Amino acid sequence: MDLIFLWLFIFVVGYWIFRKINQWKNLPPGPWGMPILGYLPFIDPKQPHLTLTKLAKTYGPIYGLGMGNVYTVVLSDHKLVRDAFAKEAFSGRAPLYLTHGIMRGNGIICAEGALWKDQRKQVSSWLKSFGMSKHSISRDKLEKRIAAGAHELLENVEKSSGSPVDLVHMLTNSLGNVVNEIIFGFKFPPDDKTWNWFRQIQEEGCHEMGVAGAVNFLPFVRFISPSTRKTIQVLVRGQAQTHRLYGSIINRRRKMLDLVTPKGAEYPLHENLFDEHPEGHMKCITYSKYTANEEHFFDPNTLIATDDECILDNFLKEQKRRFESDKESARFMTDEQLLYLLADMFGAGLDTTSVTLSWFLLYMALHQDEQDLVRKEILSVYPEEEEIDGSKLPYLMAALCETQRIRSIVPVGIPHGCLQDTYLGNYRIPKGAMVIPLQWAIHMDSDVWENPEEFKPSRFIGPDGSLLPVLIPRRCRS
Repeated sequence: MDLIFLWLFIFVVGYWIFRKINQWKNLPPGPWGMPILGYLPFIDPKQPHLTLTKLAKTYGPIYGLGMGNVYTVVLSDHKLVRDAFAKEAFSGRAPLYLTHGIMRGNGIICAEGALWKDQRKQVSSWLKSFGMSKHSISRDKLEKRIAAGAHELLENVEKSSGSPVDLVHMLTNSLGNVVNEIIFGFKFPPDDKTWNWFRQIQEEGCHEMGVAGAVNFLPFVRFISPSTRKTIQVLVRGQAQTHRLYGSIINRRRKMLDLVTPKGAEYPLHENLFDEHPEGHMKCITYSKYTANEEHFFDPNTLIATDDECILDNFLKEQKRRFESDKESARFMTDEQLLYLLADMFGAGLDTTSVTLSWFLLYMALHQDEQDLVRKEILSVYPEEEEIDGSKLPYLMAALCETQRIRSIVPVGIPHGCLQDTYLGNYRIPKGAMVIPLQWAIHMDSDVWENPEEFKPSRFIGPDGSLLPVLIPRRCRS
């Protein structure tokens, strides 16, 4: 009997080893890591893109490594990224704990499958109708919105009378209200407490999301690390607070459109988590690690409404239509989905623009010769103050492209998930793998860009002075 069990044990172990060897066949090359932890202990938590770029120089433009319990494939060549993300197999969300746990697969950034396709199609259609298309009849209206935000920024700078100012703060204020109009159909009054509170909550969430990086790959860390538990609590609390704010805005917009919440679309906003003002105003609490907590009440009636349509309006109208006549697809238009979608749209719209323009202004200040070329081009095409067309200003556009190249907003790129076993080139990418488009390595590739550390807008200008097509396809930047 003992001999039978011994042979059975040998067979089971042998079969397990055989399966593992088969699983490792044809995988991309990459470094060995530690048991359970994988390569995580060797990755710089503050600048992971630099560690991953260094590995790319050793293992090539496609390599794999273990990050906790997540097998990760890193792509550092723009052609590989384009080929990968053109495949349906790579359209999944990254298998990260926070993505699944906190975002619940909602919104558009963390969604996948039918939900992602539906929401992407809807949002693209709405944005085009607002003027985010070269040939849209509403383009003039959108450009006027943006111009108003730019004029507001210039007025605030002029008020400083030459004294030092925080341009990032001013940019966020002016651009933020343009984004608010497009998404919510409202803008906040100048120096509004709730607007400042809202932006602080957003910034805190982005910071804490980075701090909580390890728990994405090792979920059990939250049970043994008090600091990780506290970080997750901060994220959950911030999400609940912003959802309450969105809920207030949604309710007011519904009243303006004379709509009601369709039965089946409701989403409770955890009323018990917040004390309410007798008149229905929302209590906003600013938490800080360094100062005493501050609080104020938000009155939705102080918001400045716009007459133009917004993302929120379109969602609410489409929600009503589907719950009345298209029950099958109505599941994509719940209030819960709306909350996450609004958060994704706001973050993507404001953060990317404000960070890019902040870097652009810094590089213009550091490189006076480039600033002079940009100014000369603008004044030669538009001698009088008027709304400008970027397509007529190739050097300005080249300077913006170079800013995005040399200072990637998301250096590691937005990770994707592999939905099924597939091949990329000669390598097998297993189902469940996370795929990273390493933007930093792509943008700093000396084989593609001469002297990549140098700020040089002319690299995007062709012999005839026109703007060259950007090398990296649009979808790769996501």
